[in-house]
Amino acid sequence: MSYTLDDFYIKAIQDYGLDAVWPQEVLTEAKLIPNEVERDKNFLDLPFVTIDGEDAKDFDDAIFCEIIPEGFNLKVAIADVSFYVTNDTPMDVEALRRSTSTYFPRKVIPMLPEQLSNDVCSLKPGKYRRAMLADVFLDKSGMIINYQFKQCMIRSAARLTYNQVEQDSFTDESFAESLSAASVLHKQLKAHKQKRGALDLNIGEPVLVFDKSNKVKKILPRSRLNSHSLIEEMMLIANICAADFLNKNYKESVFRNHEYPESIKIDRLSQGLKKRNINWSGSPEEVENLYMLAKNVSSRKDVNIIHMMILQAMQRAAYQTKCKGHFGLKFDYYTHFTSPIRRYPDLIVHRLIKAKIDNLDSDTSQLETILEHCSQKEKDADFASKQVIQNLICEHCKQFRGQKFPGFITGVKDFGLFIDLPDLYTTGMLHVSELPSDRYRFNARNQSLDGKRRGNRFALGDKIEVTIGDIFELEGKISLYY
Repeated sequence: MSYTLDDFYIKAIQDYGLDAVWPQEVLTEAKLIPNEVERDKNFLDLPFVTIDGEDAKDFDDAIFCEIIPEGFNLKVAIADVSFYVTNDTPMDVEALRRSTSTYFPRKVIPMLPEQLSNDVCSLKPGKYRRAMLADVFLDKSGMIINYQFKQCMIRSAARLTYNQVEQDSFTDESFAESLSAASVLHKQLKAHKQKRGALDLNIGEPVLVFDKSNKVKKILPRSRLNSHSLIEEMMLIANICAADFLNKNYKESVFRNHEYPESIKIDRLSQGLKKRNINWSGSPEEVENLYMLAKNVSSRKDVNIIHMMILQAMQRAAYQTKCKGHFGLKFDYYTHFTSPIRRYPDLIVHRLIKAKIDNLDSDTSQLETILEHCSQKEKDADFASKQVIQNLICEHCKQFRGQKFPGFITGVKDFGLFIDLPDLYTTGMLHVSELPSDRYRFNARNQSLDGKRRGNRFALGDKIEVTIGDIFELEGKISLYY
């Protein structure tokens, strides 16, 4: 049976309780919002620019940077969604229900109606747009001296792509000096990132290239450009300023926590690394300096595999009312401020900052329940997106049935092995019945299947060559043979 891309969408939406249909009252509310925004007294006449991927439609962040005697002045303007989406309106209720935009290949289920997400809230070039501004002053080394949050209006000078910024050919443009200053600041921020020991993992995410019939033509590794890092670092600055502001002004607010890895996962990582001749015990000191491991293997051919193993050892980040720090980024305080078009917690952060600026009270009594909901919906959206990608990769892999591929063991169960296939950007299942004849027992401590008769052993991290078997694209499953 042949499946279409729409079939994969529908299944993922059903499996994870997503909804692509808007309630009529939300659409009615959206229609009442004017498409055009008039300039007001809060307008900042500066050459802000947005920098996004080629296929981006919602532009929720813009930057302006200048070199000053003290160091740098970085202005990060974020779409002022809270101006249009107010508490307890039909649109707000629906945005909370969805909590996040879901990004599928070639399709988006937005958190907000497109009237807002792609138009009136989006920081389009040449259009007056309301924004929340993180106005940050940094010293010459890139350390934050001071910051201020403001409500303002901007008019983006250009919609740039990562590839355009990477080429750096804007010498005659109004924003050229700002981009040049941002580049200088970026170098300092990268140095700080390394000093504090933030994880920087390259896991070889796939880019699906489609033909005219929405079938995957080929799969390519996602390239990570210096321009990606530039925007990431600028957004991190805005986010940690927001986290600091919330921590100083509220007993309970919105934090993005990434907790210390669980000991059992650290043990598994240590065992997997030993299979690759890497002596890493997983001591508290080594875990705290995990970035050194990631850095030291950067020149190895299997760097993507090792980085994936490190990622699998991490806990999932979550939204919580109490600050617990961010292990991966190595920040004591962290939150999400920069994407209110597609993330509801960011919208809450904007409201909390505004309330404090305007000396208004904020009701945080339901915040913990709301953030638990947001964390779950984020997880659902992430899994749904990955499911569709896996569906498409499985369909693509049909042509490789009967062919052999190298892999490594990423999961061990009593019924078989999960095998990562780097060449195909996917994972398959090798059932225990397909292993060489033996009486296998599952060793939970060592994460292995141990043969008691002939001494065969298959353990987490082992390299293995397998043959592609049956493929069930709608279930996203690939069966393998030894």
